[in-house]
Amino acid sequence: MTRRFYIAGNRLLTHILFWAGYLFVYTGVHAESEDGLWAYFLIELQGMPAAMLVAYVNIYVLFPRFFQPKRYVAYAVAAVALLFVAALLNRILIERFIEPRFFPDTTYYEPIFVWYLLLKVMLWFLAPVLLFTLLIKAVGHWIDQERLHQDTMREKLAAELSLLKAQVHPHFLFNTLNNLYALTLQAAPAAPQVVLKLSELMSYMLYESQSEHILLEQEIGHIQNYIALETLRYGNRLDVSLVASGETEGRTIAPLLLIPFVENAFKHGVSDETENVWVTIDLKVKDGWLGVKVENSCTASEKRGNDNGVTGGIGLQNVKRRLALLYPEAHQLTLTKEAEYYSVDLKIRL
Repeated sequence: MTRRFYIAGNRLLTHILFWAGYLFVYTGVHAESEDGLWAYFLIELQGMPAAMLVAYVNIYVLFPRFFQPKRYVAYAVAAVALLFVAALLNRILIERFIEPRFFPDTTYYEPIFVWYLLLKVMLWFLAPVLLFTLLIKAVGHWIDQERLHQDTMREKLAAELSLLKAQVHPHFLFNTLNNLYALTLQAAPAAPQVVLKLSELMSYMLYESQSEHILLEQEIGHIQNYIALETLRYGNRLDVSLVASGETEGRTIAPLLLIPFVENAFKHGVSDETENVWVTIDLKVKDGWLGVKVENSCTASEKRGNDNGVTGGIGLQNVKRRLALLYPEAHQLTLTKEAEYYSVDLKIRL
């Protein structure tokens, strides 16, 4: 009887109620009308020590030593031996001690080895106790193993998610430092603003994003800061649009889940060699689903056949894995490459 079966968390109370239930059930099942319930209650009470012997030896000895390690033949042999010993002790206790002392006028002497009576006690009275306690232990063991498996999987999932989230930070920092490097080469006056924006973004990633879930509005604000950073770099050549609509208030999402798609759009859709580049980001929450659509123009090199904007990159592979872990059966992701643009269409059940 494992702890999960304890009534009110009390082991002793659970055992007392179990044996009280045993007495009443067996009395009701075996009683015959002409003898009355009280007579059969006394009979069952006499046999209870043997039943308790079978139950506790089975629970604390036979199950952990033979059944749990899957030594089923050894368990079966030991169980039959236990039933025989318990039935024999039951006969000795009743014939030599209980009946002569408490019922001397209504009983008569019988030999201990009356095989019919021994087999009757083994099969009719004690075997159900053995099977019932075996069922309790087997179910409890299965629950323990399933719980252990679930705990192991949760720990593994948490570790993998932590690793994936940690990978987002250096990846994003690498891209942003590249932007800062390009500005400093040009001695651009926007470089100090880039450093300031980078500081804000890093603060978000190091502190706010440590929670399992954050407000969707915070993630949108993070994207807006990133867009502002890119706008400082590309200036008027960049046409960028971010639209958030629907029931965004109070909604939560895993942190740093959307930014890789935005990063990818700028990385593969915006280039110094291309004029009038554009990126559009549309976020909409409706009926408990978040829809995210990110589109960007193709650079000259991408138009020549390089499709990294759709299939490659650490960021995209990372976010695909995180989606699979965080939102199994609750997201849809479609990546599309056309002649003039790339498109990401993501739907998440919040």
